[in-house]
Amino acid sequence: MPRRIWKAITNNLGLKILAAFFAVILWMVVVNIDDPKISTRFVTSVAIENGNYLTDQGKYYEVLNDSNTVVFTVTAKRSYIEKLSSTDFKAVADMKNATIDNETNVGRVPIDVTPLRYSTQVTISKATQNLEIKLEQLAHAQFIIGAQATGTLPQGCALGEVSVTPNLLKVSGPQSVVDRIDHVVASIDVTGMTGDVVDNVIPVLYDAAGEVIGQTDLTLNLSTVTVSAKILDTKEVSLICKAFGEPAEGFTYVDMEFSPKTVAIKGKAAALNNITAIVIPDSALDITGARNDITQTIDVTEYLPEGVTLVDPAASKVTVTVRIAQLASKTVNLFTSGIEVLNLPENLKLTFDSSVLRVNISGIRSDIDQFDAADIKASIDGSQLTPGTHEVDVALELQNGIDHTPVTVSVSVEEITTDEPQEEEPEETDPIENENQIPEPEPGVGEETN
Repeated sequence: MPRRIWKAITNNLGLKILAAFFAVILWMVVVNIDDPKISTRFVTSVAIENGNYLTDQGKYYEVLNDSNTVVFTVTAKRSYIEKLSSTDFKAVADMKNATIDNETNVGRVPIDVTPLRYSTQVTISKATQNLEIKLEQLAHAQFIIGAQATGTLPQGCALGEVSVTPNLLKVSGPQSVVDRIDHVVASIDVTGMTGDVVDNVIPVLYDAAGEVIGQTDLTLNLSTVTVSAKILDTKEVSLICKAFGEPAEGFTYVDMEFSPKTVAIKGKAAALNNITAIVIPDSALDITGARNDITQTIDVTEYLPEGVTLVDPAASKVTVTVRIAQLASKTVNLFTSGIEVLNLPENLKLTFDSSVLRVNISGIRSDIDQFDAADIKASIDGSQLTPGTHEVDVALELQNGIDHTPVTVSVSVEEITTDEPQEEEPEETDPIENENQIPEPEPGVGEETN
């Protein structure tokens, strides 16, 4: 039996081997026609390894020309290619392999692409591709973060203290970018707020021109900070200003003007309720020995109560002007014919013993220079007079700011008897209108000015 089987196998052995050979060839042809090898292009991002290799040397690198994306060709059978995608490949650029041109600071890093699946079934084109980088000095800097509020508050509310925590930002990146940073600001919106506000915000970098600097190439130690804004009440109050000291001899204080006369203050309601005015003490304005007007600017913030500030810090300056005037005096003539006699009993008759009185007046020189004696209103009180000769005080009404020394006049009083017909008093003649009736003043009776 075995012999018969062996004979059957070896019978026409050459033909059988040749048939088997052609069968294999035919199978390979069929397979290659049905599942041929094909090539396909894939795109993937380049992963950077050992990135700190350059940063540890104080260098910052920037990828140029979008070379961190690589295009490569993969060859494999159709059955494998159809199962592959870009995520099945890994492209790596190792910074330790970088070659740098010291003159241009431009470098190239070889990109190595490897399959993550079917590594024995696929072939990747070996064309050399590089990650192009530009080197720059790595810089580090620290900035104080400024806090600011934006938006509009309701009527009667004002912005108080705005603070940020933490307030120190550490920045690292290319020297050219870090050098552009001028200041850092964290902003909080207070629109419509009537109470204190707290929010987490991203700090923003600005250059000297106020333009925002992008943070793409920078490393910051803080991603957000906390900004707090206090919302305060407001109140309009008056200013009270006083002066200290006395002007020089022969000069006098006239009055004081200051502007503004009111200021708007802000604070918590409890602090504002007890404030009716802001008093600038007299020690702030010394007029001792002054001979001319004094104009002085006073910072009202120094005299605000604790817990209170100005709504507008720019309105802190108060301009005060103190008017100082020179004093003067002179002697003028008062005609007794112009003195009004008041309250004289009907049974008495009064006559003045002199026609002219000397009146010494004093005041601001400008007022004294313009003073007209004809404007003096003079009167005496006759209610207590009795027959005889009397020295009576003369009451004078002068314009504001002008003083006079006490003035008396000698009068004679007679009783009118009923059996004697009452003589009609001669009609008074205005001495100014009839110069012939003005008695000649005694020597030295004319006006004198000091």
